Amino acid sequence: MLYRRPISRRRFLAGSASMGLSALALAACGGAGKEEARTTPVGGGQPQRGGKVRWPSTQLLGLDPMMTEGVAVAGFFYSYMVQLTDWEGTVGDIALTWEVPSDDGVEWVFKLRNDARFPEAPPTNGRTLVASDVAKSIDRNKSLPGASESWVQFVDSYEAVDDVTFKIRTKKPYAYLLWLLGICPIVPLEVVEQFGDLRTKVAGSGPFVVAQYERSEMLNMTRNPLYYHEYPYIDEFDVRVLADEGSIQAAFRANAVDVYQATNRLKADAVRGTPGTTISRYLNRAYANVRLNGSKFEPFKDERVREAIDLAIDRQSLIDKIQFGDAELSGPVPPVFDTALPKEEVQAAYKVDIQKAKQLLSAANQEDLRFEMFVGTYQDALDQAAVIKENLSRAGMTVDIQAAELGTWISEMLAGNFQATVFNHLPYMTDDIPLQLLHSRGDTRTERNYLGVDDPQADALLDQIHETLDDAKRKELAWEVQRLVLKRHGPTLLLYQPYGYFCAYDYIKGYTPSVYGFGLAKYDYWIDKG
Repeated sequence: MLYRRPISRRRFLAGSASMGLSALALAACGGAGKEEARTTPVGGGQPQRGGKVRWPSTQLLGLDPMMTEGVAVAGFFYSYMVQLTDWEGTVGDIALTWEVPSDDGVEWVFKLRNDARFPEAPPTNGRTLVASDVAKSIDRNKSLPGASESWVQFVDSYEAVDDVTFKIRTKKPYAYLLWLLGICPIVPLEVVEQFGDLRTKVAGSGPFVVAQYERSEMLNMTRNPLYYHEYPYIDEFDVRVLADEGSIQAAFRANAVDVYQATNRLKADAVRGTPGTTISRYLNRAYANVRLNGSKFEPFKDERVREAIDLAIDRQSLIDKIQFGDAELSGPVPPVFDTALPKEEVQAAYKVDIQKAKQLLSAANQEDLRFEMFVGTYQDALDQAAVIKENLSRAGMTVDIQAAELGTWISEMLAGNFQATVFNHLPYMTDDIPLQLLHSRGDTRTERNYLGVDDPQADALLDQIHETLDDAKRKELAWEVQRLVLKRHGPTLLLYQPYGYFCAYDYIKGYTPSVYGFGLAKYDYWIDKG
């Protein structure tokens, strides 16, 4: 049978419905800026070739697409088997079709396109991407620090049958295989062998090639003439590192950059009214959460302590102070997904009760609970930690905030070297990871219990979800496991999912406002200044 697992139109629209489509849709005349609440492409007309998009950033790290610091720009340069999009669900990229021919559901066969080419410069010399490149890329992906252990946990074998046929077998039916393939860029191994890694050398078959790169300063890309689609329509994409949000806002108002991605309403207000611009509001797929690590701090293994913390956190105060009231409460699965619990149920679960929190701490002999919250110095993490510290102090708890630069925080957090932390999760394209991160052994089912708290009942439900392809049944299971997690109060406590604002000049057409900027795997926007 031909098997695709896209997000259905019904499911996509269900997610869109929670994005506040009835929110502000302000229009101004005379060329002044305006705001729209939308999730559809902006602008119309016939695509035009040429021009440059200037994109600001506060940081720019490495280019290796399989390392954490290079993931953000990998889609510009590399192809994938499939693409996980914000508007069509899961669609083919290098894979033209895929099917599961066996009744046991463990063997997948992919047919690949034959017109994807690597750069004409040595050592690839313009050769065609073939199925063996997929196998070798998976090999490399599995070997790198921090790689998803799902390859080992769920994949039995894979092979290139011929240049355009790739076969993969899972250990049992695995609903997330396409997601796993969708986060593995396809790289030519001869380039890695020559240069050691891909931190500064880009050699992909994706939509752009690197013209100039200076770490922490700038990245200039030009359209890849060998790309297998008619787009990109623009000639250049230019990323410039600016000192801070204020510098980016000033550059946008002066039309020194073409776009600005504001993470909250206050930041969007700083550029609101700029002539010839539109501000689009969307529900950000990133979401805020607290992790309590019982492996490093024994009291967090006590459900009474976790419940006390949960009851003392005032999520609405976080929304008001950090997001200026512009966010949605998040259950274990964030509200952008249709497997999220009903809004009323989430609200009921998050009642603040300081008196009960104190009673629980007393019962657990933790009246003077004190712990360290380790946070990265990026986005809202320090402010989130400060509000949580204030919240918990009302119940007699003391929080010591320890901050570290982003790279250090990431490595230490992934290694489990913290007592507690607060951060915004990555903007996942499906609910797969938000759900599976609730498992006692994480989304990859490792032998190590990352946060030191077991919940066999929840784990069994999550294992069942892993093998469930039917959307309706999967939603039932997702609701059941989320209710269990809410009753156990963590060890991951969800907070909220914010709204974001995409600010762009009106001469940019065809982009879809989302957390991914112009859109993950969507490069068919264009410039029309006519």
